[in-house]
Amino acid sequence: MDPGAALAMGVIVGLASTCVQSVGLTLQRKSHMLEDEKTDESERRPPFRRRRWQVGMFLFLIANIVGSTIQIVALPLPLLSTLQASGLVFNSILASLLLQEPWTWRAVYGTVLVATGAVLISYFSAMPEPSHSLQQLLVLLSKPSFLVWFILSLVFVLGVVIMTFFLRYLPGHKKEGPRVALVNGMAFGLVSGVLSAHALLLAKSAVELVVRSITDKENQFKTFEPWLLLLAFLFLSLSQLYYLHLGLKLISTSILYPFVFCIYNIVAILDGLIYFRQMDRLPPLSAGLIALGTILLLAGVLALSWRLQHDEDCEERHPLQAEIPQTLIAPGMGFV
Repeated sequence: MDPGAALAMGVIVGLASTCVQSVGLTLQRKSHMLEDEKTDESERRPPFRRRRWQVGMFLFLIANIVGSTIQIVALPLPLLSTLQASGLVFNSILASLLLQEPWTWRAVYGTVLVATGAVLISYFSAMPEPSHSLQQLLVLLSKPSFLVWFILSLVFVLGVVIMTFFLRYLPGHKKEGPRVALVNGMAFGLVSGVLSAHALLLAKSAVELVVRSITDKENQFKTFEPWLLLLAFLFLSLSQLYYLHLGLKLISTSILYPFVFCIYNIVAILDGLIYFRQMDRLPPLSAGLIALGTILLLAGVLALSWRLQHDEDCEERHPLQAEIPQTLIAPGMGFV
């Protein structure tokens, strides 16, 4: 296929698959919302028995598997990463159309900030890296700097998961409040983003072994180490999908999706810099623009989350008595 045609096909497939993925996530969130409206606990069904959730999960998986496969073959990494940012825009639009979330100027500002930040992070964080043999990958994996980073990140994830367990034992009226739901949902999104980035690193390593096996005509999967790599990748992939599902049950996709995207990109950048020892190869300008993109993306997430909290507060109190919402996320404030 002509390179130009392959590029065009990759862009079209990328936009289509990202849109379908956003539809799938929104349908899953819609299924959880409708089920939560049932007052009788006995009438509530588990997700896998709901047709809307099944369709949403099917669309999400198909878009990821088929779309990602075609894009990896047809597109360069910077463009591939940038296309993923379009999902943030699709997600905000679909949340307004399917979930009846208000589309205000604050939502517009948040969406623009999220999309701009995502493009900056994706484009300037992409660095070319040659393929490695099994022995080279094992050397990279055994570097003390990477082992310390990887273990500390997993300990941090474990701490976040333990925190969510403690939140379940709060008094009933607090446990079911919007603040606790927001904290739990963001915590699950944080775990999903970290595990997803680590899964990508292992997937890249596995793909490198496949490429090396084909180009060098030497099977890199003769020993048990590559298979352990694949098993670890499957475990992390399924785990991040599970925690993404838990987050969707608690908070809006217009908040969760950008937040997970931001965490995923930050951890993926650190994975690449530490694992492939790219720290010295990252230009100061690129590092600054990545930091700027992160700030813009987080600001967009704050704007979107404040919009939803503001609407909830307006329903609970008279408009003339409205105050600045006292949530964990508010304009001008970070995570408390």
